[in-house]
Amino acid sequence: MRVTQQDIARISEVSQATVSRVLAGDVRVDGVIRDRVLAVMSTHNYRPDVRARSLRQRKTHLIGLVLKREVGSLQDDPFFAMLIAEVVDALAGTPWHLCLDIAADTAKQHSIYDELLRTRRVDGLILVESEASDERILRLQQDRFPFVLIGNATEMPELHAIDNDNFKAAEMATRHLKDQGYQKIAFLAGPQNLTVTRDREAGYRSAVDNPLVIYSDFGAHSAREAADQLFDLHQPDAIVAMDDTMAMGVIQAARARKLAIPHDLGVVGFNDTPLCDHVEGGLTSVNLQIGNMVQWAIRRLVDVIEEDDVFGSHQAIMGCELMVRGSSIRSQR
Repeated sequence: MRVTQQDIARISEVSQATVSRVLAGDVRVDGVIRDRVLAVMSTHNYRPDVRARSLRQRKTHLIGLVLKREVGSLQDDPFFAMLIAEVVDALAGTPWHLCLDIAADTAKQHSIYDELLRTRRVDGLILVESEASDERILRLQQDRFPFVLIGNATEMPELHAIDNDNFKAAEMATRHLKDQGYQKIAFLAGPQNLTVTRDREAGYRSAVDNPLVIYSDFGAHSAREAADQLFDLHQPDAIVAMDDTMAMGVIQAARARKLAIPHDLGVVGFNDTPLCDHVEGGLTSVNLQIGNMVQWAIRRLVDVIEEDDVFGSHQAIMGCELMVRGSSIRSQR
């Protein structure tokens, strides 16, 4: 005889509503109760009728993530590999699943969001890489579509969003290089339209007297070309790079010029990815606690979807830590 949801509730000594919340991945359910309900489900081999439940709730139990990158470029981008892995891990053990799309350019990105809103094939979206005037956010708000932003929401306060203090993070990285005796510190920035670029550039500028800033697309190849321009025009003795991948492009350019790391050039990146281990002595990098940010974003998005709280406002700032390694410790040489 097939075990029903009512049976699971009775055996677990909870209400049927609580069982439904456990199945929906509601993080507000007490952990002890959730574990008890899940244990009863496992013991009795209970399998909910997902299709029927989706029809009743009009939910797909899919969470969308759209990354704006050239097709094929993700394999060289450890940050987004880490981001996707953290999202998948956060959804593990819940009824929710990830729906991932790649947009090569802005036009393709708009097309994907139009299709997502038209078909409702996902229940909510995680947004990354916010822009100063972000058309995605305005469109989603107009459509009352659930989303959570991982990025700066100060110019649009009525959002569900989490971010790092990127100003403080860049300032901390730059001051570390100054403390190590570097005097001509440059900032290799990302695309100018991104709020994270703007915030980190501001933090860097606050820590130097004569700022040297150059903008670049993401990726090691673009960063290497931008670093070559910096070396030709300004000959910096240290560079704060927008992320670890771009820092690797800087190191490639330095090696081609026979510059020794960290004696001739100090380098600091962001995201504390596995790339840090690919540099002799290690790459100094800012750890942004991506896993904790993703966990917060997933919990908030599920709440927004379940409570239809699209126009609410919950915002958080996650701390960061400078992981000092050999690429910036000049005093060791």
